[in-house]
Amino acid sequence: MADSETPPSPSPRSSDTSPLMDDVVAGVVPEAADADPRRRNRKILIRLCWVVVSSLVLFLTAKGAEWLTAEHNAEVANEADDKVDRQGPAFSASARADTDTFEATLFDRPFSAEEKKLLIGARKDIAPYRTAHHGRGVFLNDVWDERMGVETRGYAQAWMVDILSDRKATLVINGLRMKGLECVPAKATTVIIHPDGRVGNYDGVLFDTARPDTLLIADGADKHYGEPFFKHKSIDLGNGAPPRGLRIQVTSGTQDCTWKAFEVTYVDSDGTHTRDITNNGEGFAVRGIAEKQKQVFDVSESGIVECAPKPPTSRPCGYKY
Repeated sequence: MADSETPPSPSPRSSDTSPLMDDVVAGVVPEAADADPRRRNRKILIRLCWVVVSSLVLFLTAKGAEWLTAEHNAEVANEADDKVDRQGPAFSASARADTDTFEATLFDRPFSAEEKKLLIGARKDIAPYRTAHHGRGVFLNDVWDERMGVETRGYAQAWMVDILSDRKATLVINGLRMKGLECVPAKATTVIIHPDGRVGNYDGVLFDTARPDTLLIADGADKHYGEPFFKHKSIDLGNGAPPRGLRIQVTSGTQDCTWKAFEVTYVDSDGTHTRDITNNGEGFAVRGIAEKQKQVFDVSESGIVECAPKPPTSRPCGYKY
C-alpha cells in the first residue's frame, strides 16, 4: 500500500554542504554555486587560483612601474647632480714661489772691491747680501744634471703648486705647458753658489724654456728622472682623490723670461679641456745668467771664495755633483 512506503533518503552528496556554506558561496562566488560539491569545489579552486594569479600580476606590474619610475628618477637626479658637479671649476690650484732652499743667488751687477772685501772670507749667511743687492735666489742641481738634457745651462726658479678637485666625478690632468712665453737676454752677471737644499712631499718637475711644451721629471729618486713627466705619470683628481702637489722648476739658460700661465690639459667625461694656473692672478718670471759672467763666488766649507767666470755651457765652480 502507498501509505506504508518509506520516504526516499537524502542524497549523500547533498549532505556534504551546509546552508551556511551555500550562503557564502552564493554571496562571494556566485558563479561557483552548484548542487554537486565536487563541481562546486573545482569552480571555487579555479576562481581562487585566478584571483591569486591576477593579484600577483597586478602586484608585479605595480612594483615594476615603481622600479622603472625610481630608476628614471635616479637617472634624472644623477644627471642633475652631474650637471651641478660640472658647473663649478674642475679643480682649484694655487702657486707660491719656493724661497726656502736656494742653491745660488744671481745679481745684476758685480760687487765693488770694497764689497768683495766684506764678502770673501769666513762662511757667511747669504740672505743679507741677497736683500741688500736685490739678488734672486735660484737652483742649479737639476739643471746641471746631464740626464735633464738642458742645452743652455743656467739656473732655475721654482714654484710650489697645489691642485685640488672637489668634483664627485674623476678627472685626469695629462698635460702641462708654459703659455705666452717671452724672453730677452739675461741681465744677471754675478752669482754666489751656496749649499743646496732638499725638498720633499712634492713631485719634482722641470721646464726648460727652450722646450716649453715638455715637462721633465726632476725627482732624483724616480727611475725615470730626466724623462717627460706625462710619459710615465698622470695627475688624478676628483672622486675623493687627495690633493696633488708639484714643485715646478723653470730654467731659462742665458735669458730672462716671462709667461702668462701654466696651461693645464685635463680629461673628464665631457672630453678634453684646458685651464690656466696663474701666479695669484699674475704671470711668472724666471731669471737666467748672462753669457759673459763677471763674478762667480762659491760658499765652500772654509768660507766664500771667488772663482774664475766660466761660459754657461761649463759647470759652475761650486757645482760638486
